[in-house]
Amino acid sequence: MQEIIEPIIHKAAVTELKLMLKTTGLSIGDSAQLHLEDDTRIAVYAHIHKRRFLIRRRVLARFGYLGAHATPLLAPALRRGDHMRVRVVDLTPEHLAPNGKAEMYISVWGTARHFHARPAPPLMPLTPNEQSLASGLSRG
Repeated sequence: MQEIIEPIIHKAAVTELKLMLKTTGLSIGDSAQLHLEDDTRIAVYAHIHKRRFLIRRRVLARFGYLGAHATPLLAPALRRGDHMRVRVVDLTPEHLAPNGKAEMYISVWGTARHFHARPAPPLMPLTPNEQSLASGLSRG
C-alpha cells in the first residue's frame, strides 16, 4: 500500500546560504535533502553541477539551514528516517535580487501522520463569574 504524502511545510526559507546560486545550476523543482546536524539545526543539501578541467560532475552540497520554526516539526521525522519529498520552490540569484542577497525556498512533503504538531496549550480554568455565565447560557 502506498501512503499519500501531503505538504508539511509549503514554503520555508533557507538561511545562511553558503553557495552562490547563479553558479550552481540549481532551478525551481529540483529535489533537495534535509540532514539533521549535530547542533540540532536542519541543513539543506542539493546536487549541483561542478566543473573542473571541462569535466562536469554532480556533487551533493550544503546550501544552508532551515529556520528554528522547522526544527520541532521535522527533527523527529529526520531521526526516524521517515521519507520526505523536498523540492526547491523559489530561487532568486544574487544578480537578480534587489538587495544583492540570494534567496532560496523549499517545500517539504511527507505522510502527515508521521508529523505531529505541537500540543495545544492547556485551557485556563473558568472564573466563578464565567462559570455562572456559561451555566446561564446552557439553560436557555
